[in-house]
Amino acid sequence: MKLKKLGALMMTATLTAGTLAGCGGSDNSSATTASSETATEETAAATEEKSAEATGETEDVTLKIWVPEEEVDITDQMVKDFDEAHDEFNITYEIAVVGIDEAPANLETDADTAADIFYTPSGGVADLAGKGLLLPITKDFDTIASDLPESALNAVTVDGLTYAVPFSPNTYFMYYNKELYTEDEIKNLDTMMAKDLGDGMWNFSTQITNSWYIESFFLGNGCTLFGEDGKDPSNCTFNDANGLAAGEYIIDLASNPKYLEDADGVGGSAFKEGKLGAVTSGAWSAPEFKEALGDKLGAVALPTATIGGKDVQLSNFVDFKTITVKSNTAYPLAAQQLAVYMANPESSLIRYNAQGDVPVLKSLSESEEIKSDFVASALNDQAALATNQPSISKMGDYWDPAQALGEGIYNGEITSDNLQQQLDALVDSITGTLTE
Repeated sequence: MKLKKLGALMMTATLTAGTLAGCGGSDNSSATTASSETATEETAAATEEKSAEATGETEDVTLKIWVPEEEVDITDQMVKDFDEAHDEFNITYEIAVVGIDEAPANLETDADTAADIFYTPSGGVADLAGKGLLLPITKDFDTIASDLPESALNAVTVDGLTYAVPFSPNTYFMYYNKELYTEDEIKNLDTMMAKDLGDGMWNFSTQITNSWYIESFFLGNGCTLFGEDGKDPSNCTFNDANGLAAGEYIIDLASNPKYLEDADGVGGSAFKEGKLGAVTSGAWSAPEFKEALGDKLGAVALPTATIGGKDVQLSNFVDFKTITVKSNTAYPLAAQQLAVYMANPESSLIRYNAQGDVPVLKSLSESEEIKSDFVASALNDQAALATNQPSISKMGDYWDPAQALGEGIYNGEITSDNLQQQLDALVDSITGTLTE
């Protein structure tokens, strides 16, 4: 057997990039290659790799991989393990630190120097695929496809092709203090808000002024953003009767003295101090909350709320952390296989144990190991109730207007008297379809 040359260069990327939301296209010619040309190049490269595999030859492969800082060591080991299992490749690789929100923008800026494999939020997959920047993942994807929930598959599928490999859901849920609320009380937000927790206490905290949080009331009450499938850029029903009722509910919640807006982390701080009954956050807050509350800490899916006279389940955005391959990689076969390998059950379990990324694979999320983790269970329970965050480019027009709505409500500038007008303006800003 040939000895393999296997090297890793650990480095911190100093690229400057914005977040995925609202990113513009690139003028770089490689990033805007016509799909037919890209397909031809990919087919030629794939054929060359397959030929090497079929003849038993060892192919020299050089791959650049972008991962968040906390993933460097485990990624290094994953690549080594992958290399051990694939005699057909002689891999030289470079691992660089680039955050999951930075990678897509960096790819658009310069696809030629971008990594072959990188992390991407599923909310941006369709936009990147539409610009011809992502390679469809076909090789080995069938080994995990049946183990993925439908929501995860839908989030990375564009026109029947899979463009990313999901490995962990990303959404928020609700933490609560078991000494302040019972398991029955935390099922409904109105029940929670009605309870007297004593002087100097708050009952509930979320982020009305944050557009990644405020949508839970609208979506929970039956509103849609970009249609039922999240793909119609002209559709947003946040200003219909259901949206008006959701807005009224948010106005009442914001003005309730038992409510604490989680601006700049004040909700989380009050929760850790035992002065707050419940707060919305994600798995990233678990370590500090566990340290502060110990056995008093509980975590569950978001509660129901009585909006417009009916009990509805709050439904927030969910997207997925995914692994993607750039379309102009010189080694499409090896890159696809490694991307799938980095999200397979063994790798997902390594990632979960190392840093708490809850696996999306059903075989793991339904295992006793994950179910016994109350934070992981809360995340998975809420992910099942959540709404897939739309991945069309028009999503970039949602964030700022929704934040402005929340800020207007919280600051008292938006009231019942002008709510309908403000909701109409919100929808106009998001879709651009209303008559001025």
